[in-house]
Amino acid sequence: MVYHIVNVVVYIISIALSMIGLSCFRFENYIKPTKIKEFYIFFIVASVALGYLFASFILSFGTLSFSYN
Repeated sequence: MVYHIVNVVVYIISIALSMIGLSCFRFENYIKPTKIKEFYIFFIVASVALGYLFASFILSFGTLSFSYN
């Protein structure tokens, strides 16, 4: 039970961190004013994808490091 809660928390934190990280880039210079909605959809999908990859890496790295002890 605790394992699942830790997984969910790690995924949520990593998605939030990826959103913060992506917000540092100035995408406004490259977006047409008529495509704002599409950009926000892309931003959310990219944040979730990066957050998922980062969380998977952290969780698998943690599992491997505990298995060698």
